[in-house]
Amino acid sequence: MGTTRSGEQVSAQIGKIGVIDGLSDKNFMLNDGQCFNIKNDGTQPVTLSVQLARMKDGDFIETQFECGWNPEIVKAVKQTSLSGINLKWGY
Repeated sequence: MGTTRSGEQVSAQIGKIGVIDGLSDKNFMLNDGQCFNIKNDGTQPVTLSVQLARMKDGDFIETQFECGWNPEIVKAVKQTSLSGINLKWGY
């Protein structure tokens, strides 16, 4: 396991995975506050507003997530009206 320049732990392997759901109703974050990577299991890139690991609570940036695993270390995904997206979290 390694760390990023900002001190976040990272690994090339994903050992735990789950579904990112409920984005039409609320922001998504893991119950324990753990940061995660996003896998876009859809067929097209998707643009989301996310809070990266070291960003202040409430601050979000908009970024495009390609199909497959993406490198961003995410703390939260902002609520969106996009439908038909298929996202997973993993760390």
